[in-house]
Amino acid sequence: MRGVIFSIVTLLGLVGFGQAEEFVSWSSTSKSLGNEEFEITISVELAESWHTYSQFMEMGGPLPTWITFETGDDFELIGVAEESETTTYFDEIFEIEVVQFDGSATFTQKVKRLNPDATTLSGNVNYQICTDVDGKCIGPVDYMFTLDLESGSGKESVLIADSSALSLIPDPENLSLNAPINDCGGSGVNDEDKKSYWWILLLGLGGGLVSLITPCVFPMIPLTVSFFTKGGKDKSGIAKALLYGFSIVLVYVSLSIPFHFGAESEILNNISTNFTLNIIFFAIFLFFAFSFFGYYELTLPSSWANKADKASDIGGVIGIMFMALVLAIVSFSCTGPLLGSVLAGSLTSDFDPWLVTIAMLGFGLGLGLPFTIFAAFPALLKSLPQSGGWLNTVKVVIGFVELGMALKFLSNADFVYRFGIVHRETFYLVWILLALITTVYLFGLIKFPHDSKGAKIGTTRKVIAVVFLLFGVYLFPGVLPQEKQPWRTDLISGFPPSTWYSWYGGNRHFTDYYEALEYAKKVNKPLLVDFTGYACVNCRRMEEKVWVDSDVEALLNEYVIVSLYVDDKVALPAEQQKPIEIPLPDGKTKTKMLKTVGDKWSTFEAIRFGQVSQPFYVLLSPDEFLLNNPVGYTPDSEEYADWLKCGLDAFEKLKKGDLTEEELKEIEASADEPVEL
Repeated sequence: MRGVIFSIVTLLGLVGFGQAEEFVSWSSTSKSLGNEEFEITISVELAESWHTYSQFMEMGGPLPTWITFETGDDFELIGVAEESETTTYFDEIFEIEVVQFDGSATFTQKVKRLNPDATTLSGNVNYQICTDVDGKCIGPVDYMFTLDLESGSGKESVLIADSSALSLIPDPENLSLNAPINDCGGSGVNDEDKKSYWWILLLGLGGGLVSLITPCVFPMIPLTVSFFTKGGKDKSGIAKALLYGFSIVLVYVSLSIPFHFGAESEILNNISTNFTLNIIFFAIFLFFAFSFFGYYELTLPSSWANKADKASDIGGVIGIMFMALVLAIVSFSCTGPLLGSVLAGSLTSDFDPWLVTIAMLGFGLGLGLPFTIFAAFPALLKSLPQSGGWLNTVKVVIGFVELGMALKFLSNADFVYRFGIVHRETFYLVWILLALITTVYLFGLIKFPHDSKGAKIGTTRKVIAVVFLLFGVYLFPGVLPQEKQPWRTDLISGFPPSTWYSWYGGNRHFTDYYEALEYAKKVNKPLLVDFTGYACVNCRRMEEKVWVDSDVEALLNEYVIVSLYVDDKVALPAEQQKPIEIPLPDGKTKTKMLKTVGDKWSTFEAIRFGQVSQPFYVLLSPDEFLLNNPVGYTPDSEEYADWLKCGLDAFEKLKKGDLTEEELKEIEASADEPVEL
């Protein structure tokens, strides 16, 4: 249980990493002890009510402080860093001993200098801070420092942009975003954003409605309704019911608030492609699944429910709001996994904290609206089925769905690092097996711990079993080579890995801009630059639903395609790992370290095209003229085909020399204009 909480707290902490300097002040000094030994002192002053944590803490709770030094061959550490006075207490949420610093902290590390010519020593403190006021945490955050051993002074290390880093980023010679050869394209992104809001709302609503028929929630409906009907069906009872439903929605929407503070545009892309987080989510969903199967119960600390329950006795508006909180807490063993699924579904690579809020709004509405309706119109309770074994059946089926979700996170981790574990066909095969096992379970051929022995299999259960069987059959083409598939499986588009990550291989696209450009010049074909991501769902949808369209596929064959993965974790050569300055939407700049191939391509997209979201498509001629306006996610195959045709038409104009001298001068004049994000 504490592992689940730790993962959620860590995830929420990530969204606020930019604010830490408001509440802490770090400093570092060194003192010579003689005999080439030095004492390094690192100190931090914390704002009132804020605290940070010891290095020496059990994992599974707040993040311990982690201190590293760049010793190389010049220094060696003597022992471990000693700490100033700490406060230790048992945390009931994490169920571990927490060791923290209040107000200030000092870390002292002894080092021995092996190279007499070494006069500076650099290091890093990775830490998390939390406040006692509202429990908000920020981190993990880094404090980087460099010490002058001769003077004993230390200073914070600041990334200074290296002017030579810009030469690592492709700079299309004749690119002009303001003057494409053909003025077409540039649509698709905003419309999809609107659609995604509705889709996420429906996803959350569905999760809330499903949680309603779980064993933890369903039996509570008549108990809760009885509270509002004691005084009869008067207007007061209906008003209380409406307030109760609103309070349920408010509880879940409030869970999204941390995502609105201090988040950067790349944060959810980093989350969705982070190997460790994907493996953690994989483990969490496995844990959820076996909880639903009945092997153990997943509950929040009973003290939370007791305190909220006592508060609900106050009466009036406050009491009703605390009743909603009680419902959220005591039903967590069933709603928690579903809430996790909804939250995971709202974490797209294109950061938008409102997607999380909308998902939580939908979940709260799905759970709270039925309670409100039944409380306002208690006669409807007679239409509800009685509680019984069918509730456990629902729970087990959801467990199989959780296993399918777990595979998605394992697939993300595998796809980013290309371990070759979960190929596209492997993903389909596992989902087919899960569908078939669910079918067998629903027909009563296998049992789980809380299933009733000898229970009769009803008609509804048999119908649902057939639905799962048909779903398994529907997925079968996914294990076949693409050219032999009798039908497309668009229902799960975006979930399996890319079509090229296959047992059978796939269409080879270039993954390096320079190599693709050289080939485009050689064969005299236009270039399709595909800014994509390994864990980008909409990118997979484009590849599976749009690129496979016969008309689109024929047009794509007229282009040289280069797919630039902005989340590629392969490290750049050491000599290319440099800090680079990037423009921000507010006109300011930030300095970012180029470390990976993905950093290089995401910076290319931001600096040259003013975009940070994926997918993003650009059509260039071999001499790097912009053929038409770039587009984002375009799920309409006909619209995407028209865009590709427009690009080919522009390329033909260039080849034939149909552009006037004035048009060429306009393009050349605007080619050097700055790009706005």
